[in-house]
Amino acid sequence: MKKAVVLACTLAFVSALCMAQTPSVAPLSAQALAMILGQPAATGSCPLPQGEAVFAARRPALPKSCSATANCWDGSTVSCTYGGAGGTCTATDSNCDAGVRGNVNCNGTVTSCPQCACGSAFCCQCDATGDCFACCRCDGGGAAHCALVCG
Repeated sequence: MKKAVVLACTLAFVSALCMAQTPSVAPLSAQALAMILGQPAATGSCPLPQGEAVFAARRPALPKSCSATANCWDGSTVSCTYGGAGGTCTATDSNCDAGVRGNVNCNGTVTSCPQCACGSAFCCQCDATGDCFACCRCDGGGAAHCALVCG
């Protein structure tokens, strides 16, 4: 009987706890919500400037134009100029011994030096040294073929 009374009291206590209502919290004001969410409160003042204007003011100035000049193997030069904003210009001098023809590039428009007198790097090496592999490649042979022919 004592256990039944304890059990009844415990159940009554637990059900009282479950049915009890917690006091409700008053809703937040517009200013409190704005502070929490990081948005400006609607207080009648002018809106704050947006961050995009700050980024636009800090952009680096783009170059107005560029030009490039390359020296060619035959003593001539090739040049180019780009007049638009933000262009890039590069130059590479001829080096026929290394197979470099030479060119200028102004914002994607490429102008090349004349082809080296000996043609490609293999032909230049063949002319200069008589190297079997270079001469075979200059004549159009593949790397594996020339390796077999020249041993």
